[in-house]
Amino acid sequence: MRALLVVLVVSLLSGCRSSNTGSARSAGQGKEEVLRPQQDPQVRPYLEQFARVEAMLLRWDSLRANGRNPEASALAPSITQAVDADYPTYERAARGELGLHARYLAVSALGFASSPRATAVLQEQVAGRDGRLAGNAFIALGVRADPNTSVDLIIARIGPTQPLEVKRYAPLALGKVLDARAAAGMPVSQGQERQAMARLGAIVVDPDPITRLHVAKALSAMRIRGTYDYLRVLTGDPVMRVRWAAAAALERQGEPQGFAAVVKLLSEVAPESKPVIRDILISYAGRLQGRPLTPGEIESMGIGPRAWSHWFATWQRTQKA
Repeated sequence: MRALLVVLVVSLLSGCRSSNTGSARSAGQGKEEVLRPQQDPQVRPYLEQFARVEAMLLRWDSLRANGRNPEASALAPSITQAVDADYPTYERAARGELGLHARYLAVSALGFASSPRATAVLQEQVAGRDGRLAGNAFIALGVRADPNTSVDLIIARIGPTQPLEVKRYAPLALGKVLDARAAAGMPVSQGQERQAMARLGAIVVDPDPITRLHVAKALSAMRIRGTYDYLRVLTGDPVMRVRWAAAAALERQGEPQGFAAVVKLLSEVAPESKPVIRDILISYAGRLQGRPLTPGEIESMGIGPRAWSHWFATWQRTQKA
């Protein structure tokens, strides 16, 4: 379940070998001629640098998809440097001035740009009819995590009738932007959070598992009551990664009522997943009691639900005393 390149480009690299992808041109009889990038006079001067950036973006995405986040983080500055070296060209390309190939690439690349202007350019792309382009723009906005991103713009495109790429990646962008705003001391209004909750709730049981995963991640960034019911549903999701994300979201929010749902999940998952859920419970318990569990406490809990249920019952009694 990758987070970056929905359709990175109608690929510049593969486009150099195929006549079926490229920048659109008007042709006779109302049809469009599609040129290969090396034939397109708009793209040709930038072909080498675009291909180099595309290769780095694909590598970054592959590293993230395989859980190699430190390596992906180490690669990110190189992408930023390459984009910043000719930022005006990427901005022009993102607005469609250099054709289709360049537009898909540039929208993805602007997620790494240093210029604050990139956020505004990406926001222009999320409202368009091209779902793949908008999806890439939402992913790039999530990568940027700019607190100045319009929350209303993202919320407006969350929902079950949106194109698949938008439905998948608008929630992910929302979660990243909400976290950035919280860190910057720029909380959103309760009205915005309620609207976001309603729209996320409409896709909490969406048939697409990537959408459900990103809904869980967006809900984890919400700061109002009401997310528990949705996250409890997601802890029973048929896809294990979605269940992990829902459990992690419950832990992050730290509401006592969510603890029992995570303990229940511990009793339901396969043996190889139990250590993941146990680690979430360790953090959750520390959050509830206001201090980390000691090594001895952790050892005594193990990975069985009974000990964790007993811990929670004991903690609840101390709260009532």
